[in-house]
Amino acid sequence: MPSLDQEEMTCATGHQDFGHHQAPNHQRTSVIKCDILIIGAGAAGLAAAAAAHDPGLRVILAEKEDHVGGTTFRSGGCMWMPDNFLMKETGIQDSKEQAARYINAVAKLTCSSLEEQAFHGRLRDERLDAFLTQGPEMMKYFRDQGFRWMAKPSQFPDYHPHIEGAVHHGRTLDPAVFDAASLGHYQKYLPKPDGAPVIPRFEDFRVLTRLRSSGQCRAEVSALPKGMSRPVSMGRSLIAQLLKVCKEHDNVEIWTRWELSELLLSGRDGGVIGARVQRRGSDESVDIHASLGVILTTGGFSQNQEMRDAYLAGTATSKATSGMSTKAEWSLASNGDAGIALRAGQTIGAGSAQLGQVWGIPTMIDPRTGKVTEAMFAISKPFSIVVDGCGRRFFSESQPYGEAVRSMYERANEDVEAATFWLVFDRRYRRRYPIGSLKSTWQIDQAVEQGLLLRSDTIDGLAEQMHVPSRNLQTTVDEWNEMCDQGRDGYFHRGEDKYQQFIGDPTVVPNPCMGPVKESPFYGIRIFPGDAGTRGGPQTDQFARVLRADGSVISGLFAGGNASVALLGTQGAGTTLAPAMTEGFIAVKYMQHLARGSGVILEDR
Repeated sequence: MPSLDQEEMTCATGHQDFGHHQAPNHQRTSVIKCDILIIGAGAAGLAAAAAAHDPGLRVILAEKEDHVGGTTFRSGGCMWMPDNFLMKETGIQDSKEQAARYINAVAKLTCSSLEEQAFHGRLRDERLDAFLTQGPEMMKYFRDQGFRWMAKPSQFPDYHPHIEGAVHHGRTLDPAVFDAASLGHYQKYLPKPDGAPVIPRFEDFRVLTRLRSSGQCRAEVSALPKGMSRPVSMGRSLIAQLLKVCKEHDNVEIWTRWELSELLLSGRDGGVIGARVQRRGSDESVDIHASLGVILTTGGFSQNQEMRDAYLAGTATSKATSGMSTKAEWSLASNGDAGIALRAGQTIGAGSAQLGQVWGIPTMIDPRTGKVTEAMFAISKPFSIVVDGCGRRFFSESQPYGEAVRSMYERANEDVEAATFWLVFDRRYRRRYPIGSLKSTWQIDQAVEQGLLLRSDTIDGLAEQMHVPSRNLQTTVDEWNEMCDQGRDGYFHRGEDKYQQFIGDPTVVPNPCMGPVKESPFYGIRIFPGDAGTRGGPQTDQFARVLRADGSVISGLFAGGNASVALLGTQGAGTTLAPAMTEGFIAVKYMQHLARGSGVILEDR
């Protein structure tokens, strides 16, 4: 690990454009200077770059992939922000104190006793207070910079509506549909258009999985602003809009295909004064000295199978059990989610926590494309159940997706024979709801022929294909059908709270999440305990500064998003992105105050 005094660093002459696919015009391992170096260009990194708008402030944003956006680009892009300005403008009551009560209650409900020790305490309380205070300020800042949200908050209820402090809707916000063509030459930083339809909001996916109600989404699409050359929504809009702010500030240099090699340390106090980055696929490297600090926003380690094996230990909870493995191919995280920040932090003595946790979401292999896709909406619909490898139900299929994945791992840890999961549905489900991206009977037949989708005229025949005990599966289906007549799940209370009812099918009564599985043919498709990223990483404080294992600050090093310890859990839709962007915002504001000589940000609390 190079250890360099500040005066040992020399400055490269000239202010060059290190844009898309361009390499700095330097010899091997040359040195340049900037004020802020941000490594990783997802939501947290772009938010940090967009917040660094002081005149004369030079910012370098390095991204190892070909384009910016990371996992966020393909995500729903929504943010869970309590007491936000849209809630105030639309008359929805909320407060910082109410949100804190709810957040803490959910944390206690979903954390084990061992996790409580790391998850609670003074440090977490300070981080939570900073999020609830600075998060709304961050959103106001970006609105002032031209970032646009949907005019009304999402209708998504909080995920645990029965817990004190929950609200029926309002805390989740969606980025407005944006014309990416307005980026001009900055479009080169975005992945190329893939022809995907413009879905205005994340919650609209629940509409898309109700074919009879899909007119609601069509109405929203028809109401979109006309004349857009390249309309983007959800996570794509969020990334594109942050990129637009960076472009207009004109002080952010974006380096794509440059990855972190190692952090540069001061020979005086061991603090971070910069980083060595290497051009991907080349031996060319550059030492970047950042006078105000380095921010790690490189995501977690979902796509690093070695780290998954080491830290997740066969479970998406922190319980030391080994009922099943955990696979990178089940994850929705981007390929760049390789554990860069965790490894860099560990090398210089950073503390870490929550390494055994993921942002769980059920996934499946799309039977048309063969690619992994989310399954949270698919498993919540009526006329279907999820069973384990023994042919039995074991949870409420409509519960929040993080809890669903936890339940899958817990079931596997109870009985290794049960560690395979299937969505079982009938002809009525197939006719009402899409299966992945399958659109036609011909495509369904092809998926069956390829073995990506199972089909049988009988439950016994389906059980044989699934390799589960046919007697167990038939009994499970019979019991389910009897409960559907009453509209009440006597085992797992499916569809009994506002969140579950919201993602069900309101045209089905009396319970929008329950419908019998009885019309032949019957179908089965594998469901996996997937994730949208990992929740552990370097420990940070309320200023997003990275801490050593003993709690001391590593000067000059900051982290945010999935590159740090997650603050929130399964409180609502958008609990990953809201803290990520806030942490990037806080880190930059702290640096700016240092540059102005005050060294103070966020009133001492």
